[in-house]
Amino acid sequence: MTQPSRSTPPRSAPLSLDVALTAVLASWHSEGLHSEQTVARVGETAARFTARLQASGVATFADVTPADAAGFIDARTRAGASPELATRHARRTAVRMLYRTLRALGQPVGDPTLDLRLPPRGLLAARPLTDDEVMLCRATAQLGWPTAARLRAVVWALGESGAVTSEITTLTVADLDDPAAPTTVRLPGTARHDPRSGDLSPWGARLLARHAADLTSRGATPATPLAYAGAAPRGGAKAQAAACNAIRTVLDRAGFGDDADVRPASLRNWAGRRLYDAGAPLEQVARALGHRSLDACAEDIALTWREDTR
Repeated sequence: MTQPSRSTPPRSAPLSLDVALTAVLASWHSEGLHSEQTVARVGETAARFTARLQASGVATFADVTPADAAGFIDARTRAGASPELATRHARRTAVRMLYRTLRALGQPVGDPTLDLRLPPRGLLAARPLTDDEVMLCRATAQLGWPTAARLRAVVWALGESGAVTSEITTLTVADLDDPAAPTTVRLPGTARHDPRSGDLSPWGARLLARHAADLTSRGATPATPLAYAGAAPRGGAKAQAAACNAIRTVLDRAGFGDDADVRPASLRNWAGRRLYDAGAPLEQVARALGHRSLDACAEDIALTWREDTR
């Protein structure tokens, strides 16, 4: 089972672009943060970024300037057209993921995209995250494990199941179908959402299995909460705020703090959109998210469902 990183290794001398990229790609393939398809797509973008740097005479990733990063993100497509906003966002996410991993590998780099602002992707209050963005957030959520970051990572993993934040704080070890090798989590529902079973992502399942084992080794019972350690009632307003803050912290540290259309609900909306894009009808997506209205479900996953032909 892939283990979350426990600490940041000491910084080493800058590696050449090719050697550093090879190390990053190997890390992505071994971490299990996302599907092979997503890793391949992000890796291809990172390779194009590296090739562009080499062509301009840059020797290491530590030498890259914000102008270098902006030039790649805004570069015209192979057809000579200006890149669409979604393409620019995807490129920025890939570069951020590249630099996040370089730092985890001990390379002396910052992040040349930190001050690069892009317009929101859409007008939604909380658009669904993309697979690439979730991959970046997973890596961000694990930083600092097993210290205070542990609960943030667990909250994120449960959010990937489609749970709302008030549900997350009520969940216990007993709500996992199999704490040693979980695949689903029992979601209790809220005043606005029906009870249901939430599917865990493979990454979330591995993380929660380790977390449950850690809890059990410290004397936890089946009734021990998975993701909340506060004194306020679980499921209440203060507990819900703690879960929201955990997700918001991950988003902010991943670089989405200035994206007006990215909010904590964007994680749950990603879970629904991912299911829909995999071929599930809207009715099934609504049930998975606990929605009682197809309109509400369609809004969350950024779908104009009456115009859809599926």
